[in-house]
Amino acid sequence: MHDEGVLIVKEIDLVAGLKGETIVVETDHIEKVETIRDAVRENNSLFCIKLHVNQNITSILWKEAWAEIPMVVYPQGLGAVRDLIALLPLLKKLNVKFFLDAAQEQHYEAVQILSSLGIYCGVVISENADWEKLTDLMYYALCGKVAHAPIEPFQYVYDMYDPRRVVDYGGVFLSTETLSAQKTRSWQRFFYEATPCAACTAWRICMGKYEHIENKANCQNFMVELLELIESLKFKVQSSKIQSSNHLIT
Repeated sequence: MHDEGVLIVKEIDLVAGLKGETIVVETDHIEKVETIRDAVRENNSLFCIKLHVNQNITSILWKEAWAEIPMVVYPQGLGAVRDLIALLPLLKKLNVKFFLDAAQEQHYEAVQILSSLGIYCGVVISENADWEKLTDLMYYALCGKVAHAPIEPFQYVYDMYDPRRVVDYGGVFLSTETLSAQKTRSWQRFFYEATPCAACTAWRICMGKYEHIENKANCQNFMVELLELIESLKFKVQSSKIQSSNHLIT
């Protein structure tokens, strides 16, 4: 499946017939990452390997040989913090991002720990998310004063936000379901079908990703608060720039 020049494949055997493509390979076999890298790079460019791993981060047998392999990992969980600290020097050498399921309560703390240790991470939002904990994580991600790594999707939405345009963060998680859905339907459908999403203030940073959620108040309240927070933060940055410029003039 293509998305903006990137080809997403789920079977490594499909790579053999390709040439000159930029490829994401989706797999649940972390032990095959070097084989996948070699197969893709023979005639193509490896964008990343998307890994679904039924293990905690600390249980995976990480290798320094994977240092130049870009990986997006969906693990079962974090594991013991003491084991993560022991792994940290190795993890810092790897080109890896971790995304955890927001439906699991323990993952909110796990993402904060990962981020505080300088590891790029995020949460995959679903209808079973704890919306209060998700809101707290949002404020930590965007307002925290202590240095930490980016937390998605909050960082992407903040970085890409422009009041004149929509922001689509689906590609951050390399979701084939999200991307293929966007290929087969036009966003205008939400408006001419008069769906509840079309009336949501936060449409331009969500684009109807959670239209299947029965209780729309949960996602709408959350996304509206995210939008308002980002607008407030952007306004403060712009005001600070104007004040600095005025000081220089005077």
